[in-house]
Amino acid sequence: MVAQYIFSTGSLTSYCTLQQVQALLVGYDLSRIGDDEAVADRIQELLSLTRQAVDQAAGHDFFWHADDQIIIDGSGTDRLSLAAHGVVPLVAVQQIQISDNLVPPTDYVVYEQMAEIRLKPTASIGNYFPAGLQNIALTLDWGYQQVPGEVAMAQAKLTAGQILAEATGPTATAAAVRIGDYQVRFAPEGQYGAVIQQLVQDAQQALRPYRRMGMAAV
Repeated sequence: MVAQYIFSTGSLTSYCTLQQVQALLVGYDLSRIGDDEAVADRIQELLSLTRQAVDQAAGHDFFWHADDQIIIDGSGTDRLSLAAHGVVPLVAVQQIQISDNLVPPTDYVVYEQMAEIRLKPTASIGNYFPAGLQNIALTLDWGYQQVPGEVAMAQAKLTAGQILAEATGPTATAAAVRIGDYQVRFAPEGQYGAVIQQLVQDAQQALRPYRRMGMAAV
């Protein structure tokens, strides 16, 4: 199935704060980047990138999507799995349309924890969602009204790891740790090598419970 999303993310560009990242960097020599103001500026530059990396690793974002309009392919079965599209957590279903025809709410049951919609055996439209391309339109509430604390900290640790990698400067040999397609390159033998690796691995571990169904490990 293919889904098209209309995200309502607002102006939020980061899950963590500048202060959360700074707290992880206390005691480290960051003078290669510059003074405190230069380090803060660099952190701010990284926040939108590391937030996108977190989204990619999880396969969905952590914003709140009210009255979100989603178009998907019909499954040809009695259920629609929204978890497979990263529409999690599912909070409420306002409307379902099949080829512009409204489906009565009495025809289906919503399983919020599974992010799944299932037709009742007695559904007036029949016992399956017709297979098709972009033939089912849904209006939903889903997502997070408050970003989970461990997700915010995962972004903070990824950002701190990047800052420490830049603080050590270029090296002849480098390793890389990644979240999604975002890589933090560092010198494994450098003074912060072990710390950088641990920070990114902690972020990976924190995000695993939120990973979209069917995605490979981050």
